[in-house]
Amino acid sequence: MLHIKRISQITLLGAPALEAAPGVIHAFSTRRAEHNEFTLGPNSSTNPAIQINRSRFLAAAGMPGWPLLKLNQTHSGIVRRMVDTGAANEPFEGDAAVTDVRGAALGVQTADCVPILIADRLGRAIAAVHAGWRGAAARIAQNTVYRLVEEYRVSPSDLVAVIGPHNAACCYEVGEDVVEVVGDPESFVRRPDWPKPHFDQALANQRQLRQAGIPERQIIVSNLCTHCRSDLFFSYRREGGRAGRLLAIIGLVP
Repeated sequence: MLHIKRISQITLLGAPALEAAPGVIHAFSTRRAEHNEFTLGPNSSTNPAIQINRSRFLAAAGMPGWPLLKLNQTHSGIVRRMVDTGAANEPFEGDAAVTDVRGAALGVQTADCVPILIADRLGRAIAAVHAGWRGAAARIAQNTVYRLVEEYRVSPSDLVAVIGPHNAACCYEVGEDVVEVVGDPESFVRRPDWPKPHFDQALANQRQLRQAGIPERQIIVSNLCTHCRSDLFFSYRREGGRAGRLLAIIGLVP
């Protein structure tokens, strides 16, 4: 479960399991601040208000002035290793990032897709993942765990993963083509009163994280649906192109 915090008029979410990891700081944003339109993206925006919002969010999360290492997200299976703070100026193409760089934040933006934050319980390395149905099909969550193990010699059994707010199965109707492409029929829900299958994004990614070796008890899944909870979250399916963006961040204390 996630808990809600209100810091400097900004409402954000945190997970005790990540807070327990030494030197790890993280947060999931909401749309709430002084108003209900606290958007933190897209990365391509040149709107000064969004840059100010991001700085305020980082400070509220406990990362004041930290560079935000950004991704040019394309719903891919690409996992990037961040070895310095270059991506703070020029986003790297990809949908997940791993690092052991301290004093910098990894961030992924969402508006219905799944944000996943991963940390080694000893505070040695972290990851941030953006996983929609295309990312699930590309097995990006599983590949991110493999990349953490490869780059930083951590054990999957020492990792904690938090699946943040997302468009849940209750609201995520898809076509049969998505079922085929994702290739994991157990992650889809069918009901007599639903004309089409619904995708359980959290379950699909949870299954991948387990397959990569993270113990089930160390995978925390938010039960907050971005589509249902218009009071807390933006939702592209609900609001279309005018939807703002949420941001999930994680970093290591210097």
